[in-house]
Amino acid sequence: MTLKQAVAEAIEHAKQNGMDIPADLMVRAYNVGALKAASDLASINAYYRDVITEALTRYFEGGAVATLRNLFKRGMVEAFGAAFDLGWKDGGGTPPPDADALSWFNARVDAEFGHIGVLFSQIKELRKDTEFDYFQFITARADGYVSSVAGVYNAGVMFAQRNKMLTWNLGNTEKHCSDCAKLSGGRHRGSWYLARNFIPRQPGAGMECGGYKCDCYFTDDAGNTVTI
Repeated sequence: MTLKQAVAEAIEHAKQNGMDIPADLMVRAYNVGALKAASDLASINAYYRDVITEALTRYFEGGAVATLRNLFKRGMVEAFGAAFDLGWKDGGGTPPPDADALSWFNARVDAEFGHIGVLFSQIKELRKDTEFDYFQFITARADGYVSSVAGVYNAGVMFAQRNKMLTWNLGNTEKHCSDCAKLSGGRHRGSWYLARNFIPRQPGAGMECGGYKCDCYFTDDAGNTVTI
């Protein structure tokens, strides 16, 4: 039996028995996923939005929680994996990402698994309210979760360029947090920023703004913009 077959059988077993699929199994499944060769963030974001919308809509319409939570998580792993691989490639890295990069990625997936689990716990009561406008709710949640893909892409670029000097540039936000303002114009190796979790657009980043709406970006010594 090949690894692909073993992973597929394990996932199918979990589905048939209403079990949550472990994060490591999801990541292995990504390796044979449809998005692995995605060439742009727009298609990755569109895919992830469709998965989120389907999972939450079916849940509010009475679908089984474990099945739809797994669907959401699988979509996240595929989207995050494709974005990280794309960032690694765009940053000049040779596929596949190395052990340090993959360690960061796996930790990021684990954290997002937790966020998705909390979401389904929160909406359990909302589903009981027959008057609840879940379409608007789903749209807002999809916007939030899809926006996190950009931070994963940026991390992929930064890991690929961890030994290169990168300059922090302020984005177009009208008011910047104190950390982003201090970082503006600073020039450090990519590894320096990664060690401090200074990753633009990364939810929970180390800056005062937390990265949630951060549109700062890096340029290399040639003046090329390397992150979004």
